[in-house]
Amino acid sequence: MAEKEVKYNEDSIRTLEWNEHIRLRPGMYIGKLGDGSSPDDGIYILLKETIDNCIDEFVMGNGRSIDISIKEKTVRVRDYGRGIPLGKVVDVVSKINTGAKYDSEAFKKSVGLNGVGTKAVNALSSYFKVQSYRDDQTKEAAFSEGNLTKEEKIITSDARKGTLITFIPDEKIFGNFHFINEYVEKMLWNYAYLNRGLTINYNGQKFHSENGLLDLLQQNISGSILYPIIHL
Repeated sequence: MAEKEVKYNEDSIRTLEWNEHIRLRPGMYIGKLGDGSSPDDGIYILLKETIDNCIDEFVMGNGRSIDISIKEKTVRVRDYGRGIPLGKVVDVVSKINTGAKYDSEAFKKSVGLNGVGTKAVNALSSYFKVQSYRDDQTKEAAFSEGNLTKEEKIITSDARKGTLITFIPDEKIFGNFHFINEYVEKMLWNYAYLNRGLTINYNGQKFHSENGLLDLLQQNISGSILYPIIHL
């Protein structure tokens, strides 16, 4: 039996929405998927992408602590940086190639530069909420699979300035996933070692390093050493 000829015409060309593309080709944005049983699985990349924005604020001298909690499948990350400009809260988490990191004055130093980051977290989460606090005001917006479900008006707030991200990775993408504390804690210690003076509070634990890479080496070198660590 002859194979049916597949037509290739105008109807074959599709234009995807930003979140559809991320969900269809997640590997382009976060690498592998997985269910959390391996330290390089996608759910940990989502956490990393969220924390990276907080690290950018710290490196530029805005906020010295980050609060993180993971309760079952819900992740909450709160920094005390400048806070997302309230009029752009929705755009920065839902419009690809939108962000302040293209402005070399606003972000002189940055972990991420490609304008994806939290957009990928948003698109790959069944629930995603962003809330920004600045100028004694706050604004929040919620999404599902990258689609806006709720946008609140700007209201007054006496909370410390900064940004709060809450998300639940989508089980349609990651299956019956679970976070393993050991993997999360190792990631957070690496952030602490690489960012001397930063304090990360995670589920009641404190991650802080006064000596940076020196602490990393002392913590990880086992057995006898030939000479003391040289630290400049």
